Amino acid sequence: PTINDITNRTPEGELVPKLVNRGPYFWHSDKSYHEIPSAITMLHGIEVPERGGETEFANMKRAYEVLSPDMKSRIDDLKVVHSWEANRITVGETPATEEQKRERPPMTHPMVRTHPQTGTKALYLGTHFDHVPGLPRAEGDALVAELMDHATQPQFRYDHTWRVGDLVMWDNCSLMHRGSFDYDMAKEPRVLQRTVIIGTKPF
Repeated sequence: PTINDITNRTPEGELVPKLVNRGPYFWHSDKSYHEIPSAITMLHGIEVPERGGETEFANMKRAYEVLSPDMKSRIDDLKVVHSWEANRITVGETPATEEQKRERPPMTHPMVRTHPQTGTKALYLGTHFDHVPGLPRAEGDALVAELMDHATQPQFRYDHTWRVGDLVMWDNCSLMHRGSFDYDMAKEPRVLQRTVIIGTKPF
């Protein structure tokens, strides 16, 4: 379907007291593990908690702009392998089956992405990260962890507090996002309708 629910309700309408689909609650850019990721994501607030359950955003364009010249020089030509399988492991979901691995093979994209409309640059990272080709695993992991910590500092953040009926749209070329699970899932519903617009191959 072109619209799907980000929800803590079962198909029968009961509230789920803990996360089943954990991926949306970790920093990511939508479908970065695809050859052609999503350009735009839209979320529509159907049911929202009285408090908590925000959608949090990190400005990857601004985070890149303020990096030191030495760091920019270090990362500008690096690639990152994005993997749906790696994401499931990172967030603690059930490992992918062999069929799922074949359906969603890893994709390699630039670590620093150029926006197809504006030409501006932004970090392109998230929990779909698997490894940095050409770097030892430990070095690549440490580099990405450092950049993620940098990009999610308060000065690069916007946290959206939901109201019923809100429609939030954003640019996946320039932002990471995640849902907040600091609300009582056993008592409060959080139902957001989601759809995405396909983008272009990152460069």
